Amino acid sequence: MEKYYIATLNAVNLFGSARCRQLIETFGSAEKVWRAEIPELEEAKLKSNLIDSLINFRQEHPDAVEQLIDFCESKNVKLCSFYDEDYPPLLKEIQNPPVVFYYRGNIKPLAERIAIVGTRRNTSYGEKAAQNIASELAEAGITVVSGAAVGIDTCAHRGALKHGRTVAVLGHGIAKKPLRETKKLLDEIIESGGVVMTEFSPGTNAAEFTFPIRNRVVAGLCRGVLVVEAGKKSGALITSTHAADFGRDVFAVPGNIFYEKSYGCNELIRDGATLIKNAKDILEFYNFPDTKKSAAPLELNDIEQKIFDMIPTGEFITIDEILMNADDIEPEEISQIILQLEIKKCIVEQSDGYTKA
Repeated sequence: MEKYYIATLNAVNLFGSARCRQLIETFGSAEKVWRAEIPELEEAKLKSNLIDSLINFRQEHPDAVEQLIDFCESKNVKLCSFYDEDYPPLLKEIQNPPVVFYYRGNIKPLAERIAIVGTRRNTSYGEKAAQNIASELAEAGITVVSGAAVGIDTCAHRGALKHGRTVAVLGHGIAKKPLRETKKLLDEIIESGGVVMTEFSPGTNAAEFTFPIRNRVVAGLCRGVLVVEAGKKSGALITSTHAADFGRDVFAVPGNIFYEKSYGCNELIRDGATLIKNAKDILEFYNFPDTKKSAAPLELNDIEQKIFDMIPTGEFITIDEILMNADDIEPEEISQIILQLEIKKCIVEQSDGYTKA
């Protein structure tokens, strides 16, 4: 029951996470804070405007705790408080961590997590980069975290879902109805063993101020934050700033210097962020084991294996580059081999060339 009192207390106007923790420590529990009378609150040196806010909230919502319990049970929503064993340890390390969050799915507090964030208006380059890196990180057992927004966030979640697990941190309450496509994505995340979470009370609308708050949780959950595409004033740069403030690593995918969407990433790299070309760069940075299995089937013959080995993972190689590297093989034969590799689903072709499937 205590966590429901914590969440209810946190929903009171002006009662942020830090104040809730302070009051819980003073009174011994959130329930005691919720039930405290004015003299007790004054003795705890709570300012008059905060006392008024709590008293008014209790008068307007006398059954708030019971209603929250009913909501969570009926909507299959769980609560995790700062004092619970399954609260992610990394998140506890940040300045003013959420005193409670709402979630659906499986938390896995000790999972290794990397955030992938970026612009809402990505290019095809950004989409490929986010999806490929997220997919390979997930295949290596890393949980990919992002904000479930359109653009790079969605690309990262979709990439991770191909081979593993992902976490979506919402910038609104968990009761708010998302867009149809976003709802489908969130359902897939939960069904695949991931988690959808938010620190905002269930009915909280998305607003300009909620996204920077969300972004600090994205950064706080992770060992590092990768920015794929970001303009000059992208929210992704706020996430990277939080990461740097929390002592987390900041990574960036370089971009075309003539594209506005690349400005933020290129600036981050100039200012010391680690340049990332593929998931392997991140895995090697942390010395994470790369558990990805080669897509090459056993029945490849010697010449097929030779061409397959030339094709990178997470990057692209053009047909001209393949021809240059395999100058001892006739061009017509190379074309046939590439076709066979595609048929066997060893490689895929995209606009930038070929990459391992």
